[in-house]
Amino acid sequence: MSEPSTSSSDPGQIPPGVMEALMRPSKNRPASRTLASFAGGVADVSTPESGSELLLNRYDLLCPRPECGSIILRTGVAKLVEKPSFQMEPTDRTPALLPPLPEPPALTAWWLVAPSPMEFENIGFSKPLSGDVGTPMKLLICAECDLGPVGWSAVGGTEFWLACSRVGYRA
Repeated sequence: MSEPSTSSSDPGQIPPGVMEALMRPSKNRPASRTLASFAGGVADVSTPESGSELLLNRYDLLCPRPECGSIILRTGVAKLVEKPSFQMEPTDRTPALLPPLPEPPALTAWWLVAPSPMEFENIGFSKPLSGDVGTPMKLLICAECDLGPVGWSAVGGTEFWLACSRVGYRA
């Protein structure tokens, strides 16, 4: 009986150093800024759409986790909308890296992404949940590190809402 081969030509053997390289964080992650770091708030992170009164995202939207920085959405894809806040999680369970949203019905700034989730570069969805408006919804999270919720959408809907204060900006 022969012993198993440890040569790198063995298709079942992972070459030395490959797993370590895959586990190492990327050094080319884009640096992000929080909405709070902009003196003008949403005015500093939005830009008018050509020939329209609509405001679009001026910068790439990123995962706000400094170790991640995954690109969630490219520049110019989302429309800025001010609408009532939406309670995405219990008030006592907001993740430490994400600022709490104002209590509904207070107005807050949202990035509206439509008509398809294919507009995103990198986004994940939770299982369907019952929302505070009685409509089943899914929460939006960073698809790379699972930080969230950064937004929400109605189940089967064509509008996807990112909280402006819960994403990073590549400025």
